[in-house]
Amino acid sequence: MTESKEQFGLLEAIRRRGLLSEEGASQLRERMADDWRPAADLLLHGSSIAEQELLPALAEYLGVQFTESLSHVVAPEAFFDRVPLEYARRAGIVATSLSDDRLEVAVAFGADLPALVSELTQLFGRELVCRLALRRQIEDALDRSVRQRPEYLENAAGELEQGEFAESMAQVERVTDFGELMRKAPVIKLVSLLIAQAVRTGSTDIHFQPMGEFLRVRFRTDGILHDALDLPRSSQDAIISRIKVLGKMDIAERRAPQDGRASFRYADREIDVRMSVIPASGGERAVLRLLDKHGKLLALEQLGLDQQNLAAFEPLIHYPHGMILVTGPTGSGKTTTLYAALNKIDSAQLNVITVEDPVEYKLPGVSQIQVLPSKNVTFGSMLRSIVRQDPDIIMIGEIRDAQTASAAVQSALTGHLMFSTLHTNDAPGAITRLLDLGVEPFLISSVLLAVLGQRLVRRVCPFCAVADEVSPSQLRLLGITERQAAGARFRKGTGCDNCFGTGYRGRIGIFELLPVNDRTRQLINRRASSAEIRRIALEEGMRTLRADGALKAMAGVTTVEEALRVTQREGA
Repeated sequence: MTESKEQFGLLEAIRRRGLLSEEGASQLRERMADDWRPAADLLLHGSSIAEQELLPALAEYLGVQFTESLSHVVAPEAFFDRVPLEYARRAGIVATSLSDDRLEVAVAFGADLPALVSELTQLFGRELVCRLALRRQIEDALDRSVRQRPEYLENAAGELEQGEFAESMAQVERVTDFGELMRKAPVIKLVSLLIAQAVRTGSTDIHFQPMGEFLRVRFRTDGILHDALDLPRSSQDAIISRIKVLGKMDIAERRAPQDGRASFRYADREIDVRMSVIPASGGERAVLRLLDKHGKLLALEQLGLDQQNLAAFEPLIHYPHGMILVTGPTGSGKTTTLYAALNKIDSAQLNVITVEDPVEYKLPGVSQIQVLPSKNVTFGSMLRSIVRQDPDIIMIGEIRDAQTASAAVQSALTGHLMFSTLHTNDAPGAITRLLDLGVEPFLISSVLLAVLGQRLVRRVCPFCAVADEVSPSQLRLLGITERQAAGARFRKGTGCDNCFGTGYRGRIGIFELLPVNDRTRQLINRRASSAEIRRIALEEGMRTLRADGALKAMAGVTTVEEALRVTQREGA
């Protein structure tokens, strides 16, 4: 084969980008003369040039654009109506947009571009725009697009209903690559698809719960459980076995609780899954908790703290020593608040160490330690070791026992800034909780800077929000006067595709901040009750959780019903 003009032109485009030296180009010309493969194929597989470096040059030569990332691409459903999934995988194409007169596609290296242009133009009868993209990016975009089609999950469930459930170990082999699902057993496909669906909808938990003749699958989204799917009861053992295999549990053990962990990759994101299986009267049930390792870290200003609370709280996180506690029930966003506080601190000039269970996000410049009770890596034991690491700031994921409470207070006394969380109903309750754990009052009053109590309320979906009418009884419960209500902007969501019919999309925090001042220290030293501390704090201007929720309802950020639901146990 003699060197063609096309091969020469491609080589020149590569050389102009500095990817090939003159000597390297000369050697490739010689190889092209004796090699049957196309120039681009030879460049990719016969040289040291990586695909992500070659494709921009190839795109330049072909006169098309190169798309570096397809991470946000979801192909229109109409694309798959005419292009079968397996053909799209084999050809290496995915639609990035489709309108009445134009189809835009990303094409992988190696595709027969002229043939594709002709075929797609004939299929869709529209102007065609092609861009080059990495094959792996196209495969991920195809996986992501197909998983968002509602019938995909339904078809997988249908396969499960018709299949046999006495699965062998070979059928439930450990598969975590979503790209392989189309070739795997129905149970494997369904469990992985449910995890993918939960990640896509922003759900934090998946419940597999025996319900009579069905195995009910439920998602916890924005803190609320929703029914997702009812599966035949005959599928229960196979699904629980699959979960056990993923979590490296004992499949044969059905009478004792078991815990496990697994990791998945979903659309270039790493998802950690914590699994719990327990025996129940109707058979074993399982709960999967999802943790997106690449979730976006929120800034302190994005949590929902208003100007008053933010102005009071932010200076405290820059103190050289002392203790700051964040309180609330499980799932109220305490760890997210601590991460936002640590992210605000300049870790380049300070030594910041955390002990967490689990490590939820990677913080740049921060040493993060995962709790491992089996190895005696606990909050209390690590805290004693950390103080010998010359830390400036320490974060302990949770104060659970007297040992951890005592060690945390001692660390704050000896010149460290300590962050931690407690499970209490409100901010004043944190002080009585520390007293119950055996910490002396004079120690608490010496080190405690502030307690931040919080909850999460669901945001009104901005895509389907409409004005809301609020009853006088609801206004009274929230402490909203008629004058305040007159200037309020109450809203609610009617339900749409963007919020999956719930009327809510995302969550935001409501807060109550209890700064520890001289008057509060006097109350602590004489072991005052939580109710008395709360009364004095209100006199000094503390806003309660319910009052903060009322402000967000009046601003149309959340609904009145949501503010009341989350603060049911509020006394004021």
